Amino acid sequence: MSAQDTGPVTLDMQNVSIERVLNTLKSKYGLSFVMRTDGIDLSRKVTVEVKNRSLQAVLDQIFASQNIRAEINDNVIRLSLRTASTADLEPYTVRGRVTDENGAGIPGASVYEKGTSNGATTDLDGNWSLEITGGATLLECACLGYDTQTAEISPKNGVVNFSLRESFEFIDEVVVVGYGTMKRSLVTSAISKVRIDESNLRQVTSPAELLNGRIAGVSSTTGSGNLGSGERISIRGASSISAGNEPLYVIDGIPITNSNANLTDLGEDLSSLSVLNLSDIESIEILKDAASAAIYGSRATNGVVVITTKSGREGASNVNVNFSTGVSQFPNIHKIRMADSDLYVQVYNEGVDNYNRQYGLTPSDGDYKEHIYNPFGNLPDTDWMKLITQLGVFYNADVAFSGGNKKTNYYIGANYNHKEGIIKTNKLEKMNFKVKLHHEFTPWLEVGVNTSANYMKNWKVPGPNAGTMIIGRALMQRPFDRPYKPDGSYYVGGTDELTFHNPMQILNEETAYLENLRYLGSYYINLKFWKDKITFRNSLNTDITQYYDYTNYNENHPYGKGVGRIVDRNQTVKNILLESVINYNDAFLDEGSLALNVMLGHSFQNVGTHNATLDGSGFPSPSFDVIGVASAIDDYSGNLYNYTMESYFGRVNLSYRDRYVFTATMRTDGSSKFAPKYRWGWFPSVSFGWNISNEEFMADSGTDLKFRLSWGKTGNQEGIGTFAYQAQMAGGKNYNEQGGINVTEFGNESLTWEKADQFDIGFDMSFFNDKLTVILDGYLKDTKDLLYSMPIYGTTGTTSIISNIGSIRNVGAELTIGASLDFGQVHWSSQFNISTNRNRITSLTGDDKPISIGSNRALQVGKEMGVFYLFKHDGIFQYDAEVPKAQYDQGRRAGDIRWLDLDNNGIINDDDRVVMGSSNPDFFGGWSNTFSWKGLSLDIFFTYMYGNEVYSGQEPNMSKLSHRDGLQYDHAVNRWTGPGSTNVWPRALNGDNNNTRNSDFFLHDGSFIRLRTLTLAYQFPSSVVRKMAMKGLRVYGQVDNLFLLTRYPGYDPEVSSNMDPRFFGEDNLNVPQPRTFTFGLNITF
Repeated sequence: MSAQDTGPVTLDMQNVSIERVLNTLKSKYGLSFVMRTDGIDLSRKVTVEVKNRSLQAVLDQIFASQNIRAEINDNVIRLSLRTASTADLEPYTVRGRVTDENGAGIPGASVYEKGTSNGATTDLDGNWSLEITGGATLLECACLGYDTQTAEISPKNGVVNFSLRESFEFIDEVVVVGYGTMKRSLVTSAISKVRIDESNLRQVTSPAELLNGRIAGVSSTTGSGNLGSGERISIRGASSISAGNEPLYVIDGIPITNSNANLTDLGEDLSSLSVLNLSDIESIEILKDAASAAIYGSRATNGVVVITTKSGREGASNVNVNFSTGVSQFPNIHKIRMADSDLYVQVYNEGVDNYNRQYGLTPSDGDYKEHIYNPFGNLPDTDWMKLITQLGVFYNADVAFSGGNKKTNYYIGANYNHKEGIIKTNKLEKMNFKVKLHHEFTPWLEVGVNTSANYMKNWKVPGPNAGTMIIGRALMQRPFDRPYKPDGSYYVGGTDELTFHNPMQILNEETAYLENLRYLGSYYINLKFWKDKITFRNSLNTDITQYYDYTNYNENHPYGKGVGRIVDRNQTVKNILLESVINYNDAFLDEGSLALNVMLGHSFQNVGTHNATLDGSGFPSPSFDVIGVASAIDDYSGNLYNYTMESYFGRVNLSYRDRYVFTATMRTDGSSKFAPKYRWGWFPSVSFGWNISNEEFMADSGTDLKFRLSWGKTGNQEGIGTFAYQAQMAGGKNYNEQGGINVTEFGNESLTWEKADQFDIGFDMSFFNDKLTVILDGYLKDTKDLLYSMPIYGTTGTTSIISNIGSIRNVGAELTIGASLDFGQVHWSSQFNISTNRNRITSLTGDDKPISIGSNRALQVGKEMGVFYLFKHDGIFQYDAEVPKAQYDQGRRAGDIRWLDLDNNGIINDDDRVVMGSSNPDFFGGWSNTFSWKGLSLDIFFTYMYGNEVYSGQEPNMSKLSHRDGLQYDHAVNRWTGPGSTNVWPRALNGDNNNTRNSDFFLHDGSFIRLRTLTLAYQFPSSVVRKMAMKGLRVYGQVDNLFLLTRYPGYDPEVSSNMDPRFFGEDNLNVPQPRTFTFGLNITF
């Protein structure tokens, strides 16, 4: 074998002697070396990180700091002193410019002489200059987020320009782990990362919504399309029945309090994370398995979402300005088609005739029902959906200043966001201000501050406050009815004038908003000792949130009682965290081949909550809109409570030659929520990684391959009260409007943590020099000691007591495939992910029978959490003779739904319900594609879900074919009218015929494929933007939610009226996710 035939050379050797590097080349590539000079310092330490480079380039890098020439002749390398003229050895200056693929200058890039400390940093326009001591050498240009480039220089070529390309070195990617960062090659657990940039920012309110479809194993859904609606993130399935299934959120190292804000219970949940500025986010990491999450112990059973915000970098200052504006619309607004006036009157009167005929009634009978008619004659029908909806205009502007030098870096950002929802009166305003500073006083002392002040005011959609969603109020109106009388006053709901509450009256005569002020702050000091091998960090972290929830029903509102009513509530949550963390890093054995990292830490956290609610009525006029002028306070309440948690934690990471990696963590938490005997929990984890590609037999394959195996234990204490282990009493006007004290909860001193054991096995692979990447994971998670309210006898004074009962198992698999390919000047990058999770309750109360919860759900051993508990139908009775006598006596006739009588007693009752279906999908995921050519890029992003079922909660009311409810068109035209006419929809009957039971009749397939975003962008070349005194200019157009492919008959199968996994997947005519059209600018000065 000749040296020229060795092919590409790959080495990763850190701070080792030249002699060791040469010996490695000898053994790995069959080379021999001949020393033709004694001027070679073989003991000199060098760092060699090359991947698929030529042998000559590797040798030049090794001897870049010495005047040594390497000549290759077959498998013999001759090393000699480089001869040079006096001119060649004289110092000289080399200069150039660093740009990106579009020609825009890159500020803050590093250009340095390979193997030395001689270097320079590019200025605002990417320009640099560097003095070289003499002779030929190698220059390397590096910048975070770009591929590193190397160029040979000599006194003859004094100008060198670098054009850098954005990179994704899969194995060498740096990810955030608990209390630190790591190269992915050293990570032995399941951690996924999403970089947040202009290409994947969408017109959403919460960072949780950015994760939808981006990460395998992570499901992100929203309650509705209303602005700031509460969201649900599920990482590897639901693990708890009642103690909470939300992950822990960590923002810049601060574990924050996260609870959807709906203080007065008069509207839908709103996301507490919506107050954050999305433009400040650098990346989001998801800690999915127990090995990665166990370092957060008792709060990590549901995974951890780590949000890292942007920081300043060494180099010239940057000013980034982003502006976007656009409109949102209600997608496919008439998908749910309602009967027009003629059809409505026809079906209604047919139901009247069927009722009178069935019961033998004549006009002289008191129960006889009369026909109706359209009182507005030939006037057009009212388009109730058009009345309540609007085009929502939005605009967003933010500016950020960032930069730094060798000692100080800074990031200062500000944002203003204004959005109008697609339902009238829904509006959101948000303002953010962020300061992030880091300063090095001495080589051993650093200090920093990271603060943000965030304000949001959300004008909520009032509909839920009147008992149902606003869309339901609109669709259930009769098609000929009108919202306004000729004099401009409202037709009043619940009367002969109008069937239900007037939706326009609700929207116009009610004011409901939530104000949220959130301050996040972190103040820290870093100390370094013993040549930086030991670092100590001490920090004070604060998360202070102030909520103000206000609802005002004026005297014209149905709930205004003619005198007006105001309900308002204040709540303050203070989360104070003190943390101390010490790290020790060192390397041992053969030239540092064994790398060791040890981390130890201690934290103390106190979370205090104070809230107060007042409900008053009787106001002099609508302009007196504060609770202080109410003539009567009808209800009041207040709470003041806090809990504390103390923790000790640690991690050991061992890496041998970057081939074999072992990690162990341990955390113990003590929480005041539990009795002293059960207060402390222990949460260990161990994991192992094998970088197979670093083995000698894989050296020249162009493939990176890592195997991971992990086990860990995590806990959960969410969803239970602060004093759950203690008996509790409360005071109030609870009996005959008299004050008093009563027992509200019994204590349980045996309460302890929910605990989850999780195993994970995974492979990280990249092929063809990162052109193709594959991540594959499989896991098994068992959660036991579930916290659940166990029913007890009501004679005790309460109906339940919280206890540790039951267990749940989640088993799943995840696959992510990425590609990055070039076709001439066109670059295509793609990522596809798919996940599946099987959830099963493995034990509960000792009884395997279904436990009915809510109106249509159940818990049962052996079944998933989220299953439906419904009556099952078997077509339509075609003849009266088919109806069982017991049902016939109850009024059932031909044309009614045939319910399965499971216990064969002839009666249809709750005992005939059956567990069926599930809101959990069989699999779900996302697929992103980006095509770029010169400065033009096209991004297409799909999300999908298959096998989930959705219960249409309002469909029964629109399918009665009776009373005065609005009628869905297809139900009306396909109704049963006689034997053989249909076996799908029942007959019309102006009475209760039990055809609208909670049943599989209204359970639908919720599978879908959604084009989540379509973005077309253009990055102007630097030659253009420099003339405008800019560093960069990008313009883009984006469409969100362009189309939805689904068989679900409602507006949106992805929204849910209840985010609890026990009840998820119920659509009570929730506002669907809007379709948005955005135009935006990204400018860098």
